[in-house]
Amino acid sequence: MTVYLIRHGETITSGRTYAGRSDVPLTDHGRAQAHEIADKLSTQPVSFILTSPLSRAVETAAPLACRHGLTPVATAALMEIDFGDYEGRDKSTLGLNLRKTHAETPIPGGEALRDVWNRAGEVARLLVARREEAGAVVGHFWINRLLWGRMNGLSFDAACKSRDYRPRTGSCIAFTPSHIPVSPNCEEV
Repeated sequence: MTVYLIRHGETITSGRTYAGRSDVPLTDHGRAQAHEIADKLSTQPVSFILTSPLSRAVETAAPLACRHGLTPVATAALMEIDFGDYEGRDKSTLGLNLRKTHAETPIPGGEALRDVWNRAGEVARLLVARREEAGAVVGHFWINRLLWGRMNGLSFDAACKSRDYRPRTGSCIAFTPSHIPVSPNCEEV
């Protein structure tokens, strides 16, 4: 199994505001990033594409899907963390540290990182079901980070703390998971 883990391209909120569930489109630069990813993966075997249903992820997946003649499958499990009351707030003034304050405790009106970890388990099950194929996954910072950790055998705490994978907008990494969850519920193993 090869997984191409892609973070959506740049948006007007990238690096500026908390935009977990806000449905913001790509900027021109973000669309260019999506085409660059499609170009890089044009000769790679990609037999399926999973994407967050948010437009920034769908737009990022579109050139790759066109290049490979595929229809992306949107799954809510790939959505970014729900920032709740912090949604739309300026990152420079709020200074949110999710790993310290919201690993287990939900953001007011939103989710905890543990909720994102559990959703990453849903995505892991989808990937395990297609383990004989190479696929692309288009998501967001936290869901990608925790999915990468889960598929590489990290515990929840280790995945939250790891600095090994911190996806930039418009980035794509290829990896072969070192740990394929065998639990039907993809519980922490």
